[in-house]
Amino acid sequence: MHDWHLSFPGTTLAFGTGESGFSFDTAPAISAQSVRDEDAQSDSLDGRFFGRDHLDGGNVTFEIDIMATTEEAARDLLRQARHAWRADTIRTTPGAVAALAAGSGRLAFGRPRHFVSNDDNIQSGVVRITADFATAEDAWYGPTWTERIPFVPAAGGGLVAPLAAPLSTTSSSDRSLGIVVGGELPTWPVFTVAGPITNPVIEVVGVLRLELAVSLAFDEILTVDTRPFARTVMRGSASVAGALSRSSTRLRDAAIPPGTHEVVLRGTSPTGTARLDISGRDAFSTP
Repeated sequence: MHDWHLSFPGTTLAFGTGESGFSFDTAPAISAQSVRDEDAQSDSLDGRFFGRDHLDGGNVTFEIDIMATTEEAARDLLRQARHAWRADTIRTTPGAVAALAAGSGRLAFGRPRHFVSNDDNIQSGVVRITADFATAEDAWYGPTWTERIPFVPAAGGGLVAPLAAPLSTTSSSDRSLGIVVGGELPTWPVFTVAGPITNPVIEVVGVLRLELAVSLAFDEILTVDTRPFARTVMRGSASVAGALSRSSTRLRDAAIPPGTHEVVLRGTSPTGTARLDISGRDAFSTP
């Protein structure tokens, strides 16, 4: 058995084996996700009409034993666990999440929630902890992968009219790259566009298309984060969600299913040095 890990900025807690000081009394209990439906029923007809179903996250519940050699050591371990489950560095920030790594290494994202300890036998170094973790969604993720699409200008770039000093040139590009998404479930990509580029268009052919009415300087970065706990469009640290065209795919519908896909970067760049990075994690239904 390998340790599980709870981590967020400033904190990492390993638990699950005797080596960590926090051993499992029983295997973690992973609840089924809840379903929110849009079913409709008619007052005058039998049956129901099924609408769109929405899957919420679930909970992972842990029964953990502290088996220390002294009361002082048990109290120190209990303080560590209780402090980690407070999640002080993220709990007051909307959208901020912690990562929960299973013994397999797969991750779920969410927040630590309830924490109860029974320290009746703490004088003997024994404490029982019951704690749970609320997941943001019903998926577990593998390591992050990243693919880069460089901006290679198409032939034909030339002088920009009207001709006036200083003269400049412009180039347009339609560059694609094949990527392979593994796993069992669709995954949520993060797109990062580095300037200089004007009106970038990101397309995963047959899956999503994002058109952005924005101009990036050579030192600017645009990030489109489709993950359920983010769903943001940022230029640097500023939101530019309004730059996303109304005809673009909604971020809530931007998951990429497993398989081979063509990713396309379009736009106009004065230097031809713009690029697109696409990153994601293969998604699974179990830890």
